[in-house]
Amino acid sequence: MTLYLVRRLLVFIPTFMAITLITYTLGFYGPGDPVRIRLGENWHDEEAYLALKHELGLDRPFTEQFADYLWAVLQGDFGESIYRSDLQVGEAMANTLPVSATLAFASSLVIILVGIPLGLIAALKHNTWIDYLLVSITVLGSSIPVFVLAPIFMIVLVLKLNLIDKIYGWEGLFSQKIIMPALILAFGPLLGVMRLTRQGVLEVLNQDYVRTARAKGLSGWVVAIRHVLRNAITPLLTNMGLVVAFLITGSILLESIFGIPGFGSLIVRSLRQRDYPILMGTTIIGASIIMVANLIVDIVYVYIDPRVSYN
Repeated sequence: MTLYLVRRLLVFIPTFMAITLITYTLGFYGPGDPVRIRLGENWHDEEAYLALKHELGLDRPFTEQFADYLWAVLQGDFGESIYRSDLQVGEAMANTLPVSATLAFASSLVIILVGIPLGLIAALKHNTWIDYLLVSITVLGSSIPVFVLAPIFMIVLVLKLNLIDKIYGWEGLFSQKIIMPALILAFGPLLGVMRLTRQGVLEVLNQDYVRTARAKGLSGWVVAIRHVLRNAITPLLTNMGLVVAFLITGSILLESIFGIPGFGSLIVRSLRQRDYPILMGTTIIGASIIMVANLIVDIVYVYIDPRVSYN
């Protein structure tokens, strides 16, 4: 296990450098000029333009600039915002990531507490109207994008049922304002988790040890929870690692809709302003979150399924 972790961590190095290189290259050769953006109304002043470009070190060769940026990133310095010279990119991400992580945590609870039980019920009621209904919901729901799903939830939960009064802004985990975005963010991944749980349970139900447990007189739900679900849930872990990473980094449009000052809103704002240092920093951190999430999933595999071994 230790050797496996060392190998995985070593793979992180070239992967991280490749992501940083691609991100920096896109920012360097992308549309817009950060120097003229920083100048604002004086963008046409060629003398001021050249002076600021030299001050920022952007008149140097690409390789030299990238080497300096990579070294700074390895030291935890992602540079400063183009629009606000007093705003460090690392500080902006540190202020917004906890917000997105809190929203992701709330969505994860919804996914686990709803998606897995529904998948289990669909499998135990295989080829019944309950199974057909749940499968149909997953197929239909997975095709609905966030910008369509958000108005539907607003109309149903706010206007028709009057279950939620406050939906815009951010007041933390234990606020009514988190309910709507958490449900919408969890909706798509929840359907995927339900489908994978159903498939995994169906594969395990016909195993010999399940028939033996039933022969001993154990009830169907005891067998399903104690013997079936634990083994059926193992393939689900791979998907859950990506789901958690998506919940943190993938709520770009959703946070903008509900006015949540999170990681996604930071990305949207930097895209509108062409604030390349923030875009590069968020991309690197987002990719790092995905890599770490996959590593954690591989480690958890060993403890859930003893048959899995890394040599």
